[in-house]
Amino acid sequence: MIEKNTKNKKMNYKKLSGVIIAIPTPLLMDEDLDVLSLQKLIDFCINEGANGLMVAGSMGEGPALLDTQRQLLIETAVEYTKGRVPILATISAPSTKKSIEYINSLNSSGADFIVCTAPYYYKYPDQASVISHVQKLASVTEIPLIFYNASGFTGNEIDVDTTDFILNIDEVAGVKDSSGNFRNFVELLRRYPNRESRPGTIMQGDESVFDASLLLGADGIISGGGVTCITKLKRLYEAGISADKKKAFNCQQEFSKELNELLLPDLQRNWMFNIKNKLVEMGVIQNSFVTTPFLSAAQ
Repeated sequence: MIEKNTKNKKMNYKKLSGVIIAIPTPLLMDEDLDVLSLQKLIDFCINEGANGLMVAGSMGEGPALLDTQRQLLIETAVEYTKGRVPILATISAPSTKKSIEYINSLNSSGADFIVCTAPYYYKYPDQASVISHVQKLASVTEIPLIFYNASGFTGNEIDVDTTDFILNIDEVAGVKDSSGNFRNFVELLRRYPNRESRPGTIMQGDESVFDASLLLGADGIISGGGVTCITKLKRLYEAGISADKKKAFNCQQEFSKELNELLLPDLQRNWMFNIKNKLVEMGVIQNSFVTTPFLSAAQ
């Protein structure tokens, strides 16, 4: 087992919990940022009860945006939100040096958290590579970090000991697990059964196990697809943290049914478009444009 850092956290931050919505990035036809739709989307999410907004993540097409677009997206979200809910600004890059460049550009952005992933494209099977990566990011950040285990996107698996080690880094405020490895997630919860005494927040990003994760002690959930049904997620969260198993299971079934109807039967083909198009139908954003080469349902 990796030896953990047991020092006290140096950074001051409010503990993240509740329902965090990973918002899509509204775009114009030329793939520039649709600022007016972004503002409407932020208002919608906050009014529906979101406890925080994650921007430029997987749902936000962050890795597909130009650096200038991503920077504008984050700064606009921070400025418009005006502290109503925390803003989680996401970075992801193939190398540590590139990630540090992103962090340096965000240190003065006003974001509440920076969400970082393992490097992507290249394979790093040695867990020491990922630990070194996060430690170097921690050494330059002025904003608390959330480590996002998105192994399906990065191609780099993270074991539970590595996640545990990262959670104990002083500058890391928490972890979001979207790995789909529920066994590892549960083991992390076993190591920190008391929500109040954890070294950081433990959030579930796998939408298929929100109920079980909350019932077992997760601090909250982070959802992209849930942007279209935030009130359902709020009910699910409240049932989960209050240990109402029957209600949590029922809420999960309702949420999963709505998500499946929206995204299936061809999830991988046009999931990004389907979510944006639903928001258009709801009158929340103006257009359903996606970054190419994502396809729309009409293509």
